[in-house]
Amino acid sequence: MDAAAGEAGIDEAFAAEPQRHLGYLIRRAQQRHVATWARVASTETTSVQYAILAVLDRLGEASQRELCDEVDLDRSTVADLLARMERRGLLTRRRSSGDARRNVVTLTGEGLAERRRLGPLVEQVQRELAAGMPPGELAALESGLRALLASGA
Repeated sequence: MDAAAGEAGIDEAFAAEPQRHLGYLIRRAQQRHVATWARVASTETTSVQYAILAVLDRLGEASQRELCDEVDLDRSTVADLLARMERRGLLTRRRSSGDARRNVVTLTGEGLAERRRLGPLVEQVQRELAAGMPPGELAALESGLRALLASGA
Protein backbone atom coordinates (compact mmCIF):
# COMPACT_ATOMS: atom_id res chain seq x y z
CA MET A 1 0.00 0.00 0.00
CA ASP A 2 1.44 3.39 -0.88
CA ALA A 3 1.48 6.37 1.48
CA ALA A 4 -1.41 8.13 -0.25
CA ALA A 5 -3.64 5.06 -0.01
CA GLY A 6 -2.69 4.58 3.63
CA GLU A 7 -3.51 8.19 4.45
CA ALA A 8 -6.83 7.89 2.62
CA GLY A 9 -7.72 4.87 4.76
CA ILE A 10 -6.93 6.77 7.94
CA ASP A 11 -8.93 9.76 6.74
CA GLU A 12 -11.93 7.52 5.95
CA ALA A 13 -11.78 5.96 9.42
CA PHE A 14 -11.65 9.34 11.12
CA ALA A 15 -14.29 10.77 8.79
CA ALA A 16 -16.71 8.30 10.30
CA GLU A 17 -16.05 9.67 13.80
CA PRO A 18 -18.15 9.51 15.96
CA GLN A 19 -20.76 7.67 13.87
CA ARG A 20 -18.69 4.48 13.71
CA HIS A 21 -18.65 4.04 17.49
CA LEU A 22 -21.12 1.73 19.19
CA GLY A 23 -21.77 4.17 22.04
CA TYR A 24 -22.71 6.91 19.60
CA LEU A 25 -25.11 4.59 17.77
CA ILE A 26 -26.71 3.39 21.00
CA ARG A 27 -27.18 6.99 22.20
CA ARG A 28 -28.74 8.04 18.87
CA ALA A 29 -31.02 4.98 18.89
CA GLN A 30 -32.11 5.88 22.45
CA GLN A 31 -32.82 9.45 21.36
CA ARG A 32 -34.96 8.12 18.52
CA HIS A 33 -36.75 5.80 20.94
CA VAL A 34 -37.49 8.63 23.39
CA ALA A 35 -38.81 10.89 20.61
CA THR A 36 -40.97 8.10 19.15
CA TRP A 37 -42.24 7.16 22.62
CA ALA A 38 -43.27 10.76 23.35
CA ARG A 39 -45.00 11.13 19.98
CA VAL A 40 -46.78 7.75 19.94
CA ALA A 41 -47.19 6.48 23.51
CA SER A 42 -47.04 9.14 26.22
CA THR A 43 -45.45 12.37 27.35
CA GLU A 44 -46.46 11.63 30.96
CA THR A 45 -45.47 8.00 31.43
CA THR A 46 -41.91 7.19 30.37
CA SER A 47 -40.88 3.89 28.87
CA VAL A 48 -39.08 3.04 32.14
CA GLN A 49 -42.26 3.77 34.11
CA TYR A 50 -44.14 1.59 31.64
CA ALA A 51 -41.65 -1.20 32.33
CA ILE A 52 -42.47 -0.92 36.04
CA LEU A 53 -46.20 -1.02 35.28
CA ALA A 54 -45.69 -4.11 33.11
CA VAL A 55 -43.61 -5.90 35.76
CA LEU A 56 -46.18 -5.16 38.46
CA ASP A 57 -48.97 -6.32 36.16
CA ARG A 58 -47.07 -9.59 35.60
CA LEU A 59 -46.03 -10.17 39.23
CA GLY A 60 -49.03 -8.71 41.06
CA GLU A 61 -46.76 -7.11 43.63
CA ALA A 62 -43.03 -6.68 44.06
CA SER A 63 -40.54 -5.28 46.50
CA GLN A 64 -38.55 -2.26 45.41
CA ARG A 65 -35.49 -4.54 45.25
CA GLU A 66 -37.30 -6.94 42.91
CA LEU A 67 -38.26 -4.00 40.70
CA CYS A 68 -34.61 -2.90 40.62
CA ASP A 69 -33.65 -6.35 39.39
CA GLU A 70 -36.50 -6.65 36.90
CA VAL A 71 -35.92 -3.29 35.19
CA ASP A 72 -32.16 -3.20 35.81
CA LEU A 73 -31.99 0.10 37.65
CA ASP A 74 -30.35 1.17 40.89
CA ARG A 75 -32.33 1.57 44.13
CA SER A 76 -32.30 5.38 44.22
CA THR A 77 -33.54 5.64 40.63
CA VAL A 78 -36.34 3.14 41.26
CA ALA A 79 -37.29 4.86 44.54
CA ASP A 80 -37.57 8.19 42.71
CA LEU A 81 -39.62 6.67 39.88
CA LEU A 82 -41.95 4.95 42.32
CA ALA A 83 -42.47 8.16 44.29
CA ARG A 84 -43.46 10.01 41.11
CA MET A 85 -45.73 7.17 40.01
CA GLU A 86 -47.32 6.99 43.45
CA ARG A 87 -48.05 10.74 43.33
CA ARG A 88 -49.80 10.16 39.99
CA GLY A 89 -51.92 7.42 41.57
CA LEU A 90 -50.46 4.62 39.42
CA LEU A 91 -49.23 2.46 42.29
CA THR A 92 -49.12 2.12 46.04
CA ARG A 93 -46.24 1.30 48.35
CA ARG A 94 -46.59 -0.20 51.79
CA ARG A 95 -44.28 -1.77 54.32
CA SER A 96 -44.15 -5.54 54.18
CA SER A 97 -45.90 -7.19 57.10
CA GLY A 98 -43.10 -9.78 57.26
CA ASP A 99 -40.14 -7.38 56.92
CA ALA A 100 -40.45 -3.74 57.98
CA ARG A 101 -37.39 -2.85 55.86
CA ARG A 102 -39.13 -4.01 52.69
CA ASN A 103 -41.54 -1.90 50.64
CA VAL A 104 -44.17 -3.82 48.67
CA VAL A 105 -45.40 -2.13 45.50
CA THR A 106 -48.71 -2.84 43.76
CA LEU A 107 -50.62 -1.32 40.88
CA THR A 108 -53.71 0.75 41.51
CA GLY A 109 -56.71 0.56 39.22
CA GLU A 110 -55.41 3.70 37.52
CA GLY A 111 -51.98 2.09 37.08
CA LEU A 112 -53.50 -1.01 35.53
CA ALA A 113 -55.60 1.16 33.21
CA GLU A 114 -52.46 3.07 32.15
CA ARG A 115 -50.63 -0.21 31.51
CA ARG A 116 -53.49 -1.46 29.35
CA ARG A 117 -53.83 1.87 27.52
CA LEU A 118 -50.13 1.94 26.72
CA GLY A 119 -49.79 -1.72 25.67
CA PRO A 120 -50.88 -1.28 22.04
CA LEU A 121 -49.00 2.01 21.79
CA VAL A 122 -45.80 0.32 22.96
CA GLU A 123 -46.26 -2.18 20.12
CA GLN A 124 -46.69 0.74 17.71
CA VAL A 125 -43.45 2.32 19.01
CA GLN A 126 -41.74 -1.03 18.42
CA ARG A 127 -43.09 -1.22 14.86
CA GLU A 128 -42.01 2.34 14.06
CA LEU A 129 -38.51 1.80 15.45
CA ALA A 130 -38.15 -1.40 13.42
CA ALA A 131 -39.71 -0.01 10.23
CA GLY A 132 -37.50 -0.57 7.25
CA MET A 133 -35.36 -3.21 8.95
CA PRO A 134 -35.44 -6.64 7.36
CA PRO A 135 -36.59 -9.26 9.91
CA GLY A 136 -33.17 -10.94 9.96
CA GLU A 137 -31.42 -7.67 10.74
CA LEU A 138 -33.92 -6.85 13.48
CA ALA A 139 -33.42 -10.28 15.04
CA ALA A 140 -29.64 -9.82 14.81
CA LEU A 141 -29.90 -6.37 16.44
CA GLU A 142 -32.00 -7.73 19.30
CA SER A 143 -29.65 -10.68 19.76
CA GLY A 144 -26.59 -8.45 19.66
CA LEU A 145 -28.02 -6.01 22.19
CA ARG A 146 -28.97 -8.87 24.53
CA ALA A 147 -25.42 -10.26 24.23
CA LEU A 148 -23.93 -6.82 24.87
CA LEU A 149 -26.06 -6.40 28.00
CA ALA A 150 -25.39 -9.94 29.23
CA SER A 151 -21.65 -9.47 28.92
CA GLY A 152 -21.58 -6.30 31.04
CA ALA A 153 -21.27 -5.84 34.76
